[in-house]
Amino acid sequence: VYLLLAGVAGVLGGSSLKLAINWLEIDNYHIRGNNYILEIMCGILFLWAFSKLPITEAILFSSVAAMLIAIGLVDLHTMQIPLLFILGGILLALAGFFLGLITWTAVLWGIFIGAVIPGMIMGITWLITKRQGMGYGDIQLGIVLGAWLGPMRMALTLFGAAVLSLFIWIFVSIHKGFDRDRALPFAPFLAAAGIGIYIGSVYYPSFFHLFITQ
Repeated sequence: VYLLLAGVAGVLGGSSLKLAINWLEIDNYHIRGNNYILEIMCGILFLWAFSKLPITEAILFSSVAAMLIAIGLVDLHTMQIPLLFILGGILLALAGFFLGLITWTAVLWGIFIGAVIPGMIMGITWLITKRQGMGYGDIQLGIVLGAWLGPMRMALTLFGAAVLSLFIWIFVSIHKGFDRDRALPFAPFLAAAGIGIYIGSVYYPSFFHLFITQ
């Protein structure tokens, strides 16, 4: 019954996020009513979280992960990240801090690695090439992820997202032709890598202990 309720909560959460996306109408992007990708993905993540994590950690993980999926989906189709979801993610990270799930040192160092360093790289890249490799929305997302994951998992997330985006760029280029100026949304890769790194740290804590210091 416990897991059934968790699955139902995930489906309802995904449905609520779909309503929010359709209400925001970013670049007139809408998710059709018969598209249940958000509900399915959120339901699966909720089921996993409440079967593997303590209750408070499960609530935080499933809520942040659902928000990340919604952000990645919108960015994939519009190349924009909703500020509403960023603010929601920040509130969830703060909730984790006040619940004692995240330490303030992990929050600050995580934000430094997730947002400050990429922001500096973006600025230097723009000064040299006059091109903007990352968007400001990606930097905002880095704040959320950094505060939630902590410094080392955030560093691994950035690396994983970069590798994923490179593989996808190569795959797209092979099928559509190489284009140096082809831009890919980065938020879906950040979201996928962040969720994957978190889950990996649950299954392989001894391995991740070598990297994660909170």
